[in-house]
Amino acid sequence: MERLTLWQRLKPKHKTEIAFEYRGRSFAHDRIKIELQSEFFFTEVRYGIAFDILCACNKDFLGDMFNDKIFKNENQ
Repeated sequence: MERLTLWQRLKPKHKTEIAFEYRGRSFAHDRIKIELQSEFFFTEVRYGIAFDILCACNKDFLGDMFNDKIFKNENQ
């Protein structure tokens, strides 16, 4: 089975919040997106990126921002 990246697992609500927070600063939005597209575990996300995501979405724990489905074609 192929594993989903964190960007693929990020809840749509949070993708929207991040895009809104970083409107006009596409470099910051792209940096977050690239980081999440290259990682599979939220514990591997760099601290600065995780902090930016948490602030944009007003959350305390990064792990709560992702869907539980971790593999493609996995039934929910």
